[in-house]
Amino acid sequence: MKTLRTLCLAVLLFLGLALTVSAQEKTIKVLAIGNSFSMDAVEQNLHELGEADGVNIIIGDMYIGGCSLERHFNNSVNNTADYQYCKISADGKKTYTQNVTLETALADEQWDIVTFQQASHYSGQIETYEPYLKGLLKYVKARVPAGTKFFWHQTWAYAPNVVHDGFANYGCSQKTMYDAIMKVSKKICAKYKFSVIPVGTAVQNLRGSYVEENVTRDGFHLNHTVGRYIAACTWYEAITGRTVIGNSYVTPFVFHDQEVAAQACAHAAIQNPFSTSDLGLTRPAPNYDEAMVPEFTLPDALTMQNGEKVTSPEQWFNQRRPELYALFEKEMFGRAPGKPSEMHFKLLKQTPDALGGKATFKEVGIYFNKEESQYIRLLVIVPNNVQGPVPTFLGINFAGNMGVTLEECVTEPERAEYSRFGRYTPYVRGTNERRWPLEDILSRGYGLATFSRDDVDPDWDDSFTNGVHKLFYKDGKSHPEADEWGTIAAWAWGMSRALDYLQTDPDIDATKVISIGHSRLGKTALWAGASDQRFAMVVSNDSGCGGTAISRRAVGETLEVINNAFPHWFCGNFKKYIRNENALPFDQHELLALIAPRPLCVASATEDLWADPTGEKMASDEAEKVYEFLGYKDRVDYHVREGGHDIVAFDWKFYMDMADKYLKSDQAK
Repeated sequence: MKTLRTLCLAVLLFLGLALTVSAQEKTIKVLAIGNSFSMDAVEQNLHELGEADGVNIIIGDMYIGGCSLERHFNNSVNNTADYQYCKISADGKKTYTQNVTLETALADEQWDIVTFQQASHYSGQIETYEPYLKGLLKYVKARVPAGTKFFWHQTWAYAPNVVHDGFANYGCSQKTMYDAIMKVSKKICAKYKFSVIPVGTAVQNLRGSYVEENVTRDGFHLNHTVGRYIAACTWYEAITGRTVIGNSYVTPFVFHDQEVAAQACAHAAIQNPFSTSDLGLTRPAPNYDEAMVPEFTLPDALTMQNGEKVTSPEQWFNQRRPELYALFEKEMFGRAPGKPSEMHFKLLKQTPDALGGKATFKEVGIYFNKEESQYIRLLVIVPNNVQGPVPTFLGINFAGNMGVTLEECVTEPERAEYSRFGRYTPYVRGTNERRWPLEDILSRGYGLATFSRDDVDPDWDDSFTNGVHKLFYKDGKSHPEADEWGTIAAWAWGMSRALDYLQTDPDIDATKVISIGHSRLGKTALWAGASDQRFAMVVSNDSGCGGTAISRRAVGETLEVINNAFPHWFCGNFKKYIRNENALPFDQHELLALIAPRPLCVASATEDLWADPTGEKMASDEAEKVYEFLGYKDRVDYHVREGGHDIVAFDWKFYMDMADKYLKSDQAK
């Protein structure tokens, strides 16, 4: 009896080990017949998700950019060798072979799964499917094992401001495009008995979460972080039947909140593939109640990290300021490169009699490389009633240089100039004129220099593929490391490059250039001033969270909200402090203190509760203590204006008054 029991236990143990080995060695072979959308979905992350879950996935991707079902079908008929064939083997090794036919790829493995998809811009147009899909399916069935399963890869709708001619097929409406894709993909799956890989719904679910539109890199291709991750999560669950929730693999540079949202949204799409699901993963309700502000203790700007008190201005400048700057650089904004060695300038246009003869307008190209593929188009405006170089406000604009003024002489960029970023909103001449009171600025003897934020880095999470970051990647890198520059640091870097040019312009007093910005660009102006001490004065208008508002107060926009809605703004390390503000080794008053002893202007608005005016005032007051310690009392100017989130002539008066006090030349006639 004992021998029989022992034998049974041995058999059970053997079977258990066999089952474990079988699960770990389970292999799925999947071939995608697609285009760039299949590349986004399967060439990054899918194999790794399987590896983390004990499933081997051999992947083939037949890629032609923008390839339609019609072209796939014609390629099958003509045995055309114009595919790039990406093969990911069981060990994860990736190889690319050019000029491959469908027949060759179909014969390469005994495929368990073959997937089909339509070109994205045709995905919601049923009339573009036949007879091509029927013929292509027949061709594939004749060349794969009898048990092969067929899946439909559902594509996704475009971002609202995408530059893609096919968006017009759907009235340039994301909802219209999504609904059309769902209608057609549901019909196709029913007609051909396809299983569905509902990436289109997964992406739309994610857009309905706190991730919002930070999914694509150019409005239609998925970004290399959370965008491609959610596509792979959806594929994994669809082809394996195993839940992706809790899978331990996460794409590098996808932070925890994004991981949770992506897995949940992919899983929900598998459960409900043809319509979106409300998962409640939205922004938390903002707190505006002072009674609900958490308890906190502000770090002392005049105490070193080791607890030692700063006792002299020399210790501040030689020890404490460098220590603080390094903390902000490593944990919040990220390290930026220096001045490009190939940078050069070109005067593109000059109008000496603008504004009825009151000003000279210059447009200057600041090129970062010899190819001139990345550049700033800087608009420089100087008063004509002033002799000699003038002090100048330098700030980035939201709506292009032509948005600053109604003057027709300012060049209207062609669509191609800004479509190089993949997404853009057409600029309207003078749309932000009221934010730049040119006649007031000029009449008081100041110049103005400005450029579009898009010139340096587009303002969405494109995985840092469209802006200046790509000029500086080394050693096979394609994304900044956790302590390297985000978009705000890149914008600030761009301001320094504009200052490089201004130092060469005889009309500008480069020793009296003022860094100025509103809202997110107010955060930028602060970091530019902290990073580049050539700026003689700094102005931050309504900059709120990540700017002049105390982070520990968690009022209005919080670190949780700002990092999820704008994950590209700050460096990766800053995500560590989501819902963990008290762990910050600094707070924003210390960022303001980095400007000392140069004049600093901070502004709030009474109705701009999102930016936390109380927190902005608190930071200004705390920074002023450092100024006083250094012997520079009254160099911090704070004002609060009636109204909402904006910068208007009322604010500019305060800024010019401060500049008059400390920088103004005597050259105005």
